[in-house]
Amino acid sequence: FKVEATGTVLPWLSYAYRQVLCYRNEWVRANGFGSYIENAWVNFQLSEKFSVTAGKQDAAWGGFEYDEYPYRIYDYSDMNDWMECYFTGVAVSYEPTGTQEICVQVTNGNDNRSKSPSFYNLGWNSSYLDEVLNLRYSATAGEQAKGKWMYMAWAGHNVCTGPFDGYFDVMYTRGSLDPLGILTELVPPSGENEESSICLRNIQYLSLVAEMNYRFHPKWNAFAKGMYETGSVYKAGDEEGELPDGKYRTAWGLQTGIEFYPMADENLHIFLTGTARFYNLTEKAKALCASIENTQRLSVGFIYKLPLY
Repeated sequence: FKVEATGTVLPWLSYAYRQVLCYRNEWVRANGFGSYIENAWVNFQLSEKFSVTAGKQDAAWGGFEYDEYPYRIYDYSDMNDWMECYFTGVAVSYEPTGTQEICVQVTNGNDNRSKSPSFYNLGWNSSYLDEVLNLRYSATAGEQAKGKWMYMAWAGHNVCTGPFDGYFDVMYTRGSLDPLGILTELVPPSGENEESSICLRNIQYLSLVAEMNYRFHPKWNAFAKGMYETGSVYKAGDEEGELPDGKYRTAWGLQTGIEFYPMADENLHIFLTGTARFYNLTEKAKALCASIENTQRLSVGFIYKLPLY
């Protein structure tokens, strides 16, 4: 359940606020946070080409799965599901033309997670052929700890023509420390102390995500989505207990579904989806006693974005 308020106070001043109640994130629940503020920012339109956004905001990363409204995503890729994306900071946007945007953003660590890095983002968004082809690219550097850095390069490609709308995202992340925590979560605790685990360093992740939508009727939409993702150690460490280099985890995700929009607008839709996630662990991962189960799910329900004012 989310509460959102957006508006324009003056032609050059706008704002957005969004709070999640009954937050589903396991870390937030475990630390007693029943709700979570995702957005709380103000935007200053300095001129036709320059604007500044300050406050808690989405990280300026590329890709179209990341850019989609959360209520339109039934299952995220591992990359977007595990990566924190709401940070406090400042972003400067420059639009040289109506189809080109360059964004520079600096954010600090997440309000509730001191270990979350500060990010320095450079984003480029563009569209071509009367918005038939759209691109969302970004490059990011984040300081995980003193002297420990992570880097990301995300590229999203979207084609929208007639009833067809599809995208293909390529997302790559690597860090001196595990930037997502997926491989760290995979390795069970070692020794008598259940909180002690192998120190995972020099970790990289690659995600390929594709989705195609077909609006075969004004009130009906069919879609299919595929995901391929890997987790690896890109360089073996010299310290005792560090893992050898190589791939440890591969994940495939398949999803298909149909949506029905009964009203004139798209605030309400009813959905039926089927999702399957498959995982493969290499011998290096199995040697660490790592395990993970495949999952399948059939879902039916509705999502309603209720306009109050």
